[in-house]
Amino acid sequence: MTTTVHEVVLDERRRTSLARVGHKDHHRYLVEELSDGTIVLKPAVTIAAAELDMLRSPEVLRAIKQAMDPSARRRRRPLPPQPTASAD
Repeated sequence: MTTTVHEVVLDERRRTSLARVGHKDHHRYLVEELSDGTIVLKPAVTIAAAELDMLRSPEVLRAIKQAMDPSARRRRRPLPPQPTASAD
């Protein structure tokens, strides 16, 4: 992971622009303020409450893990029959 440091300046309403930082696909962040005043922005996504409930289901999580397991996608297939040498 690469760390980049930028200085940002707050305006009179304590706002700033993040145009020079972050990944271009990140539009929403969780903000964590540490006890020393450090502010940490973590990319976030929003999902529907129903989807969150579904993802909390152990059965659904098992099915997702199984579907993502690369070994589960491999299937053994029989070799095609090999031609036999004729005795001429």
